[in-house]
Amino acid sequence: MQTETIPYTLEVLERLRLNAHLVKRSHFEASKRRSHYHVLCGLPVIIFNLILGSVFFTQVSTLLPQWCQWLGAFLALTSALFGGIQTFFNFESRSEGHREMGNQYLAIARECERLIALFFDRQLSLEQLSEKLERLNERYASINQQAEAFAVHDKDYRCALLDQRAKLQREPSQLMRRKNELSTTETSATP
Repeated sequence: MQTETIPYTLEVLERLRLNAHLVKRSHFEASKRRSHYHVLCGLPVIIFNLILGSVFFTQVSTLLPQWCQWLGAFLALTSALFGGIQTFFNFESRSEGHREMGNQYLAIARECERLIALFFDRQLSLEQLSEKLERLNERYASINQQAEAFAVHDKDYRCALLDQRAKLQREPSQLMRRKNELSTTETSATP
């Protein structure tokens, strides 16, 4: 089954794999960022409420100077603000959603890798590969519809793109290695 060229079906499968990896990484970046925001808003709420609960609402609070009472009011308002931001943006739930989407895209990418390996190992014919690619594309489209509720920020996408380019430099894919082998064979065969 070794041919002089790579079948176009395999090229399409490789593009699907690369895109799934890219979108997966984008969603994981978005999840990490949302999780970070959750902590940034949640920690002040916890700390301020601990301070308010332990210091300002005891019997001693009436003995505190006026500025301490104003500080207590400020901390209460700030705590409410951070709590409101956390509730409104729903950082934790959004983070989990991005992680779930990332894992679904990861499953697509891994299936693409598996199919490419099976094709190169001559376990799948081109016709079988084409059928599996069609089903994989349908699954990918379905995941894309689900992911519309979890849009990624441009910054997350750019970060994922840089990571993917660096990874491809370090670890070329099966298809890239095969293309290199074929080009090396062709150049050595030409007189």
